Amino acid sequence: MKSIAIKMVKEMQKTVFVLLIMAALIGCVNGESWSGYVTTNTSSWQIARHSTNLTMDISGYVEGTISPVERQGRVLSPYAHYSKDVDANGAQIKERTAAYQGKYRAEEILKMRSRISSVGYELDKPAGTPIWTVEFYADWPVVINSSRSIDYIGRNINDKEFIGNGEDNVGATFLYNIKLSKEEHFNFSTKSLNATIIATNEQIISANLDEIKDLDYGLKVHSTGIADLKFKQTGSQYMVESGAYAPLSENEERYVGDYNIIRKIRMASNHTREKLEDDKWLPCCSNGWEEMTPRDKIGHSAESIFDCTCFKPKRI
Repeated sequence: MKSIAIKMVKEMQKTVFVLLIMAALIGCVNGESWSGYVTTNTSSWQIARHSTNLTMDISGYVEGTISPVERQGRVLSPYAHYSKDVDANGAQIKERTAAYQGKYRAEEILKMRSRISSVGYELDKPAGTPIWTVEFYADWPVVINSSRSIDYIGRNINDKEFIGNGEDNVGATFLYNIKLSKEEHFNFSTKSLNATIIATNEQIISANLDEIKDLDYGLKVHSTGIADLKFKQTGSQYMVESGAYAPLSENEERYVGDYNIIRKIRMASNHTREKLEDDKWLPCCSNGWEEMTPRDKIGHSAESIFDCTCFKPKRI
């Protein structure tokens, strides 16, 4: 494991702590992870990702009758179970299926590509100001294409799925179905991220996480039990008080009975990381004081914005 840590001290009791950790994971599949932390006297922010250089193609098909099996004088209860877990650089798939006696057919295809590239951070604190600006960036692309279908009729089947892409996610749960017909497909990707945290020694002023990512999800199902559907898309703004990102849209639905359901969801975000060579120019007179970022306000005042004098406050 290797780590990079920087600790800045303004006064004995006032510090900002920034930490970037990169580690090699040892397991069934070799991989790497990185974590970023920013901690002040009263608040904190963190992020973690892990991935590997990987190419994976999986396909499967099963069809039959779930029925009792006799073994050594005992009758084993009829049962079928399926589970899948995928997790790479914030892209997640979790699927579970449990079925009792009945006729069962399932088919799936999964294609995944992931790559490890660059990761790092930058730190800036203009002289004479109390404001730190920390940037974490990573370029670890992941692309996943998946489809799965289920046809079942029998005593009971439960099926659950969760697809996450960073802070965005889609979920569906089907419980107590005696007949279930389901077709799902989704394509999603994540390319890079850029996190910007502005803080003083005392507190985090703002934190934003911008990612290039895309999630395209489709579902067609006939449910005869309980169907719970949900999705959430978040913005880039981090809410320090709750420790979560502000949601842009959320949805939860429940259907009890016999239903045909079709669902299509597309969620995407994009950003461009630019490093300006000269950051001396401010949007004087073109934007209001409230629209400026905390970093742009350094060394200036509301007066310089409203009367266009580019007034600079006297330094004490």
